[in-house]
Amino acid sequence: MTTRPTFLKESQHFNKDLTILKRKKGIKIVDIYSLQVKELFEVKNPGKKFKGKPKIDSGEWVFYPWSNILLHTLSEKENDLLRTNRNRDIITQEEQERLRNFTIVIAGLSVGGNIAMTLVYNGISKHLKLADFDILETTNLNRVRGKLSDIGEAKIDIINKQLYELDPYIKITNFNKGLDGKNVKDFLKDANLVFEIIDDLKLKILIRKEAQKHKIPLVMLTSIGDSVMIDVERYDLDPQTKVFNGLVDERVVEDILQDRFSKAEMNKYVVRIVGVQNIPPRVMKSVKQIGKTLSGRPQLMSTVTVAAGLACFIAKRIALGDQVLSGRKICKFEDIISR
Repeated sequence: MTTRPTFLKESQHFNKDLTILKRKKGIKIVDIYSLQVKELFEVKNPGKKFKGKPKIDSGEWVFYPWSNILLHTLSEKENDLLRTNRNRDIITQEEQERLRNFTIVIAGLSVGGNIAMTLVYNGISKHLKLADFDILETTNLNRVRGKLSDIGEAKIDIINKQLYELDPYIKITNFNKGLDGKNVKDFLKDANLVFEIIDDLKLKILIRKEAQKHKIPLVMLTSIGDSVMIDVERYDLDPQTKVFNGLVDERVVEDILQDRFSKAEMNKYVVRIVGVQNIPPRVMKSVKQIGKTLSGRPQLMSTVTVAAGLACFIAKRIALGDQVLSGRKICKFEDIISR
């Protein structure tokens, strides 16, 4: 079950619940408030040093039940100001506000978890919708941010904790049983951008159909060895944009939705979407070993990390109205370095 922090708001430091919690055995109090007050003064007054004494009866108290940490920190607005101060003026204050209010949904949290973290580090999206039903396995730790002690825990719970520990004020809507034909509509409701990084071909199509219906831009990032494939479908700019940018015939799309293909036939269309020519020999060799000597598709954290950075860049451009057209781009590390 997903979890979130608890806020203990009070006008003074005499809140009963807060007092009880502070005295509770096993609670670790982390008070960063005074340090942040000094930071805040120096950010607002560049070149000057804070010489006063912070009021101890201000700020917010946040309790993280999974770690028993009780955190004394600044308000949401003040935290935002501090956390995004070093973004300026790569991102202006006005742009940062627009980015903060840009709702993003992410389907699939192996690569998607890295995207979510990178977005929040950049101060993008105060409302995230996340969908994943899977638990963390040791073999996932080549690309998923987690610890050995997290094994067996739901990926969505792990990423929730990481996000809330970075920004306790964000809103996260979780679809912890994954997506299906019944809840895709709710998942995309009020979304400004969709990141789709899942394996289920039928579900990929259902998400696109809903995005197309409501004119929501969709981005898919595929890590392939030492390269990242970026597919953009701007249903917001052109609702007639075809699913997968036309890489799969519309009649085939309907057949997939009607479950008329076998698993082998479905895999054929997955390869067609990616493009055999875009799969490096080593990756192709590894893919053929799935179910034999490998339990899943090969990926590298180095590639996934770059994919997360690219995803954040694309989200920023779309949110700010910069040109990002439908189509495919491939970032091959080897080509970049060889230049």
